[in-house]
This record gives sequence, structure tokens and C-alpha cells, in this order.
Amino acid sequence: MKTFSVNVESDIDVHEPKNTKNNIEISFDMELQLFGINHKTTKLSERELFIINDSNQEDFKNFFQGAFGDCIDSFFALSTCNRTEVYIYSSLSDATKIAQQTLEFFGSGDSLNDDLYFFSGDEAIEHMCNVASGLDSQVLGEQEILGQFKKSIQTYIAFGSLKGELQRLSDDIISIAKAARTETKIGFNPLSVSGLSLKIVQEIFEDPAQQKLTILGAGQMALSVIENFHDNGIKNINAVNRTKKTLTINSSLSLETIHLSQLGLLIQNTDILVTSINSPLPIIGKGLIEQAMKERKNKPMLLIDLGVPRNIEDQVRDLEYAYLFTIEDIELVTQENLEERSIEASKAKNLIQSRIKFLNQDKASKNRRNEAYAALKNASINIDEQDFLELLKSDDPYASLEQMRVVSEDELQCISTLTPHAILSMIKEIRSA
Repeated sequence: MKTFSVNVESDIDVHEPKNTKNNIEISFDMELQLFGINHKTTKLSERELFIINDSNQEDFKNFFQGAFGDCIDSFFALSTCNRTEVYIYSSLSDATKIAQQTLEFFGSGDSLNDDLYFFSGDEAIEHMCNVASGLDSQVLGEQEILGQFKKSIQTYIAFGSLKGELQRLSDDIISIAKAARTETKIGFNPLSVSGLSLKIVQEIFEDPAQQKLTILGAGQMALSVIENFHDNGIKNINAVNRTKKTLTINSSLSLETIHLSQLGLLIQNTDILVTSINSPLPIIGKGLIEQAMKERKNKPMLLIDLGVPRNIEDQVRDLEYAYLFTIEDIELVTQENLEERSIEASKAKNLIQSRIKFLNQDKASKNRRNEAYAALKNASINIDEQDFLELLKSDDPYASLEQMRVVSEDELQCISTLTPHAILSMIKEIRSA
């Protein structure tokens, strides 16, 4: 693959690094690449330094387009409690410098450079399929990731940054991930973060149905928690959000949220506090919980922090009757049916590899057909009407084109991949256009 060097200048606002020049290696071919961090490479306290969510994803999009638009055709990003990844379709030979400058934009370059992983080509496609299907999650086979993956795609399509070949490839990845979940038992009785949160509640409280639940947040994770807990007998539920809104959980359940300013009073009567809200800093501090515990006369409180970055200060663990669980702690309860899920995960990975192989074969077939069509289009320019009529009568149109010497050897090679019927059909279509 031939390459050449170009200077990519980034000229960005006060929230971004000062002007820099990066000597980035560019190739003539476009390719899928990705970089990121996840729960396998980076602990939670450091993953919090590289989050792309509703609060900053438009700033990220503007930075990325401004800094790398000349060499990136299309891109999108995904952040979940387990990972942050950036997917690009570009002419880059190496995404390392792009990744480094992206971390600098987030102010986390010094901390996370060594944690980054990179994939390209088929390895990138396979990794994305594993992510979207739940095979690369901390909770093996968890069901929420596919919805998060789809939402990210929709967001960046709306931004105008996800398009063309990467958008088509993303659709293929979603289809493969769905197949991995439905054609193996990895999606049977699936585990979820909300389901594991419920399991913690059931292990701590003798009668969970008698406990009062407060959920902080109004996103998909919060809705999932409310539905899961409600279906399992916990009916006394309050939802808190920055703004008042109606949460429609399902056709038979909806809740009006309480304003965030009321949280301090509300948690004094809360037995279970679950948080899942986008915030760069913890919303709930040790002092707030300490005051609540005094009012509760030290009646125990369970706190489950599903936010990344975290919503609850870790110092809350120091309080005697407050039991705090974070995303990392949930790993302790993910072992149920792990052996069975691991067997199904192996089947799902084999299915993904098989589908990617078929995808490549189909793409190669389409490419060959497009090349043959272009060759026949060129041939048609050099064929007069009499030769065209003779060609239509031929039992071996390839041999006739070879004798006419109207195309090059390379073009003949492309045409040789077609059947006689396909050659005649294409050239008829070309001549009639």
C-alpha cells in the first residue's frame, strides 16, 4: 500500500489543545479503524477521564471534524459503563496520533495513552460485533449494549458525521450482533446491569418489596432499573431528575419525576438509591448521605452507582450503615451461569467470524461485478452498432469482445468473472442508458 505524509493542522477553541501539527501517514485506501479503552485495560477511576456522552459529544464531534476532517470520511463514538471507543473510516495508515490528540482534547493523554487498544479491518469489524452483542462486556452477554450501540449510531447519523461506507458497515454489524444473540443462547435469560442491581438488592434485603427505591436519572438505564425492580415487587419508587418529566416505563407504568433539588429530603426516607445520570462530577457527597443517615437513625441504606463518571463520592463507603456498589463491584455478582454463558459465547464468536467471512465474500463479489460493469461500459464506447448486434448473437460474448480488441487485458480479466448471460444483460443496459 502506497503512503504519503500530509500535515493536518488543528485550530480549535479554548476548550481544546493549542494549535498543533501532526505528521499523519495517509494511504490511498479507505479502511475501518478504531481505538478505545475498556474495563479490561483501564480501571473505573481512569475510564471516567475519557467519556463521550450527551454533555460533550457535540464538542467532540466538532473537534474531530475540525482536526481530522481531511483524512477521515466518517466516524462515530460509543461510551458505556464498560468502555469508550471511537470508530473511523479513513485513509489513515495508523490512528495512533489521532487517538493521542483525542485524549489531549479530553485532558487525559498523560493518564490513558498506554491503555489504548487499536483495531483495523476485519479485526475492527469482529471487535465491534463482539461489543454490540455483549460478548466483550464485563457482564458477559448483557443485553443493554446493543441498544446503546444503536443509539450512538443514530446520534452520529443525525450529526452528519456517520455516513457512507461506515454507516452501511454499522448496519451489517448490528445485523450480525442480533444474529449472535438470537441464534445462540447468549441472549437467553440475558443478564443486565439493572438485573444484577436487583440481585444485589435481593441478597441484602430479606424483603425487598418493603423497601423504598429512589432512582436518580431519566435515561434508558434508569427506565430499565425501574421496570426490573417494579416487575419484581418493589412498588414504592420515586424518580429524580434535573427537569420535571414523565417517564413512560411500559404501557401500564409511568412516573412523574421529582426535581433534583428535592433529593436531599427524599433520600432520608430511601432504603435503596440507584443513580444513573450524566455528570462530570459526583452529585451525591459523603456529607449528604451522612446527614440522611442521622435522620434515618442509622437505618441501613443501599446505594448502587451506575454512573460513569461516578455519581456518588467513593468516601460514602466510610459510613457504617451505607453500602455502596459501583459498576466495578457488580463484577462480583456476574458469575451466575458463567460456564453456560461462556460456552454460548464461544458459539456466538464463531457465528460472528463466519458472518464476517460471508460479508467479505459478498463485498468482493460486488466489487468484481462493479469492475466488470465499468469494463463493459468502456467496451461499449468502442463498439459500433454493427459490432453490438453481432455481440448480441454470440454464444460466447467474452470471446467476441476479446477478438474485437475494444478493452484492455485488465478489463478483459474483469469481464471474465461474468457469465455470458450477465455480460449480455449488462451491455444491453449500458447501451440503452
